[in-house]
Amino acid sequence: MKNNLYKKLSEDGFLIVRNILNFKKDLKPILNDMEFVMDCLINKYGKRKDIKKVLNFDFKKKYTYISKLNINDLDQYFNTRLPRDHVKKNSDYFATHSLWNLITNKKILDVVEKILGKEIMSNPVQNTRIKQPEKKLPKASVHDGLSGKTPWHQDAAVLNTKGQKLTDMVTVWIPFTKTTKRNGCMITVKKINKIGLLNHISGYRGQVEIKNSELLDKMEHVYLEANVGDIILLHKHSIHCSLRNRSNDFRISADLRYNIAGQPSGREPLPNFYVRSKNKKNIQIKNFKQWLTLWEKAKEKRTGKYAFKYPLPTFKDNKRDLSNLV
Repeated sequence: MKNNLYKKLSEDGFLIVRNILNFKKDLKPILNDMEFVMDCLINKYGKRKDIKKVLNFDFKKKYTYISKLNINDLDQYFNTRLPRDHVKKNSDYFATHSLWNLITNKKILDVVEKILGKEIMSNPVQNTRIKQPEKKLPKASVHDGLSGKTPWHQDAAVLNTKGQKLTDMVTVWIPFTKTTKRNGCMITVKKINKIGLLNHISGYRGQVEIKNSELLDKMEHVYLEANVGDIILLHKHSIHCSLRNRSNDFRISADLRYNIAGQPSGREPLPNFYVRSKNKKNIQIKNFKQWLTLWEKAKEKRTGKYAFKYPLPTFKDNKRDLSNLV
C-alpha cells in the first residue's frame, strides 16, 4: 500500500515538506563554500586595487562584484555538475564536502524513501543556483535558467531516451533563502503531471522548454513559495518554471535528484550511486573524497567531449504536444 506522500506527489505533481533542514547545520556551510569560491575568483579576476576591499564585502556584494567581471560561464563555478559541452581538464564545478553532506542528508533521504522506496540512487541531474535581482542581470541573462527566469519544462525531459522511458526520478528542490512570488519562486499547474511526458523544444540558449508553453501562462498556477528549511518535491512529469526575481534580494537554491536503484540514471556516464539500501554492501560511496573521485574520473573520461547529451522528447504526429492534450 502506497503512503500518503507518494499518493500526494503522484496526484498533484508537487509536494512541499516543511521544516526538514536546519539552516545553520545543513545549508550555511554550502553558502560558506560558495563564498570561498567567490574569494578565489576575486583574487584571480578582480582589479588589484579593489581586491582587499572586495574581500571584506558580504556574500551578496561579492557576487554582484564578480558578476560584473565578465568571467566566462560564471554560473558553472557554483553549479554542482560538469559543464554540458566542451569539458576541459580544468573545468570547474561546485563539488564540496558541504554539498556531499546535503546529498546524503538523512532527513532528505527519509522523505525520498517514502516516494521511491528503500533502494535509492543519487542522480547526477542536479544544480545549484544563485539568482540576483533581475535588475542587476545583464539583459542576456534574464531568461537564463541558472541566473534568471527558468522556462516551463519537465525534469524528465533532460534525461536521455532510456531515462525518459525507464527512470523513476524525484526532484528535491531546496531553498537557501526564503522563496516568494516576488523573488522568483517556482510555479506549477496542479495535476498536470498526469498527462505524462510532453514534446519539448530547444528554447533560449538551448534551454529545454515545453512546446506551446505559452498555453501554460493562461492556466491556474500554484506558487511554490517556501521558507528556509522546507524542501519541495517534484514529480518527474511535473510541469514547472520559475518567475523572475523582481525583488532587491538574492534567491539561492539547489535541486537534487534521486532515482530508484537498478534504473538508468538518464545521464550516463556521470556519477550515479547508492545513497540508501537495505543491503549495506551496496553503499560503496561512503564519503566526500570517494564522491569527488567519481566526478574527477567522469571529467577525465569526458575531457574534449560533451559531458552528457539528451535528445529532446519528440513524439511522432505531434500526439504529445501540449496543445493536443489540454
